[in-house]
Amino acid sequence: MIDERWDAFVIYVNAYYAVQEAYDSARRNWEKPADGLAAFCRDGNPFLWDARGSAEEELYEGFSNGFRGRFEDGLCTGEEGYEFAREWLAGLEGDAYGTALVASFDSITNEREFVKACSPVARQLHARASHVELNPQDTPMPVQEPTPRQPSEADIEAVIALLAKGDEEYAAGLRARLSEEGE
Repeated sequence: MIDERWDAFVIYVNAYYAVQEAYDSARRNWEKPADGLAAFCRDGNPFLWDARGSAEEELYEGFSNGFRGRFEDGLCTGEEGYEFAREWLAGLEGDAYGTALVASFDSITNEREFVKACSPVARQLHARASHVELNPQDTPMPVQEPTPRQPSEADIEAVIALLAKGDEEYAAGLRARLSEEGE
């Protein structure tokens, strides 16, 4: 079997998911996440980049530049991606993101699990890119446009009663206008 090869974004997202899961796991267990994990998860979110800077695009740019420097054709195996992701996370550790990025990454994944996750991550990214986020077993339901119906006499009288609020003269005027328009 030929090894599958992945681009920088698949490896980046896979690494981000592992660190995000370590952060989420600590919070689910009512533990304080390691220092810097919240900042990394906020800054590194691969799905929040926009003109207002909701995430730090520079994180991915640094990752991508390093990736292209190591893998000239822009692709790597899952094993190579795992090693690169660990090295990249180690390089980020310090003041901004604390010293637990690699430990958090390692607490969630290992090389075998990371490699196994590359294919589902790539499928998810492809689905996002094509705006179709369905599982293969899902079949879209056809949307049925509602067909407007003519209001019944009771519907018309209910609206007139609401608008007139007990003013019979006003109600009679509404009925007269409606009958003129209906002719």
